[in-house]
Amino acid sequence: MSVSVFIDESGEAGISKVRTDISPGASPYFVLAAAVMPNAVTINAKSVLAEVEAKIGKHSDHATDLGHSQTVYWSRKAAGINLRFFAVVSNKSTLGEYSERIRNDPDKFYNKCAVYLLERVGKYLLSKDLGSTEPRVVFESRNHDYDAMRRYIGKIKDNPMHSDARYLRVFNPFAITALAKPQEPLLKFADLAAHAVYQCSNKTRSNFFIPEPRYLEELSKRFGADERGRIIGNGLKCIHSLEQLDLDKDVEERIRRMRAFPMRKSA
Repeated sequence: MSVSVFIDESGEAGISKVRTDISPGASPYFVLAAAVMPNAVTINAKSVLAEVEAKIGKHSDHATDLGHSQTVYWSRKAAGINLRFFAVVSNKSTLGEYSERIRNDPDKFYNKCAVYLLERVGKYLLSKDLGSTEPRVVFESRNHDYDAMRRYIGKIKDNPMHSDARYLRVFNPFAITALAKPQEPLLKFADLAAHAVYQCSNKTRSNFFIPEPRYLEELSKRFGADERGRIIGNGLKCIHSLEQLDLDKDVEERIRRMRAFPMRKSA
């Protein structure tokens, strides 16, 4: 069975100047997410997407353009499809020496997050005996050096320095593509997953500093999970722990309790 992996982000990758309550800058959190689906499911996924957009009366490329109830509806419909979501989330205030080591280069930070994400996806594909067929991987096109990213992923794949890097063997980094959403509408599923995770941390004046975990709760049953349905460390990688994200305690506890359909060969 062949699969497609669609990848999009929420927040900005900039790390040299991060936004605070009193000063502008890049988002304090960054999320990179993937929607993984068998190619046989893509027709149904496109049909559901068209149904959702017709129902809410919008053809937006970004979940941030939707209202609360529209996003809940979109999340619930997306969770009804035979797919798996994966996400990597970073609280930039915890990057420490790493940001100095890469000289606050946002592209290198983005690429590191991409490796973490593909490792999670690769582990999932291997657990389902889907590693023999090269998956199609599509990133949403942005202002980024994708050739450098491909070389970086390829270098780690060829010379794995830690145990999770071995999961990159299912990918051909040089076959990774970058497309805009009008070219590949199924990227909107990855956008939704990234948005859902990001909203668990997003606190601004416009939302009265109240984060919103509801969207992630709706999607959580379709996140990658272990045999007990736990998504943390499986479908959701927190850099480097859930505690280090420094979320509101009630949100942290809700995420800790989230469960997905257990990981089996057939699901």
